[in-house]
Amino acid sequence: MSIEVERLGKTFFAEVRNVDIAKPMDAETVEAIRQAQRDHGVLLFRGAHLDDVSQENFTAHFGTVELNLRSDVDHVAALGNVDLEGNFRDPNTAQASFLRANQQWHSDSQFFKVPSALSFLRAVAMPKEGGATQWADTRAAWDALPPPRQADLQDLMGINDLQKSRAKTGHTLTEEDRKRWPPIEHPVARIHDETGKRALYVGSQVTGISGLDDAAGAALINELVAHSTQEQFVHTHQWTVGELVIWDNRRCLHRGLAWDEQSEARDVRRSTTEGSGPTSEGGLPIDEYARAQAA
Repeated sequence: MSIEVERLGKTFFAEVRNVDIAKPMDAETVEAIRQAQRDHGVLLFRGAHLDDVSQENFTAHFGTVELNLRSDVDHVAALGNVDLEGNFRDPNTAQASFLRANQQWHSDSQFFKVPSALSFLRAVAMPKEGGATQWADTRAAWDALPPPRQADLQDLMGINDLQKSRAKTGHTLTEEDRKRWPPIEHPVARIHDETGKRALYVGSQVTGISGLDDAAGAALINELVAHSTQEQFVHTHQWTVGELVIWDNRRCLHRGLAWDEQSEARDVRRSTTEGSGPTSEGGLPIDEYARAQAA
């Protein structure tokens, strides 16, 4: 039985039906979902009702599952305002300010030397109002740029600084975290290693541009984020408990929208797969698709 795929967004974001992702899947079904992911960037599975174990198992069909940032053993992270047991987190803690940065436009793990490829997020508990997630199609945003502007951007490297990024929500990294995640450069526009298509690779974690002064770099980043997050490139999803969404960090930005954190639970669980890298060599972007084809 074949999966059904229906595009919901203008340029990306599709719903996948006719598959139970809580159960084992054959290779043909996994490849069909992979192809849908390449085609649409973001996939929605309604009524999945996974638990942490089945989410990890489903994620493993699509690559090596990464560890939770704060764990040496767990692969699924609780990213809302409640912990794994459903208890409300103190909104004034360092952990809360760290997670609140997820309300800025970003690509997951952009501060890694090899950033995450796919992210898997499921809704365990949702507030009555607010708490939606938005995605922006940075591939469509790149395609919409005039060729001369693309030529200006294609060799630029963005400086990804987690400390400066998290400072926007009042968080200060520990000395240990600073050493673990120092500033790192990635291309402003990456060539996708599976599709060969280029997409803008900017967001809140990009805090400077190599070769530009701070003011010019910030202005360019703001310009590209504003361009990428125009209405025609954005899809907003209001969650229903039990849903799971997969998105491609090489093609999309995303952000969670605010809700009443003091009184309503928003419990979302995320897993991710390892990407391929590096993204650059000698201070210049790598054609990641050509590298993958040559492997």
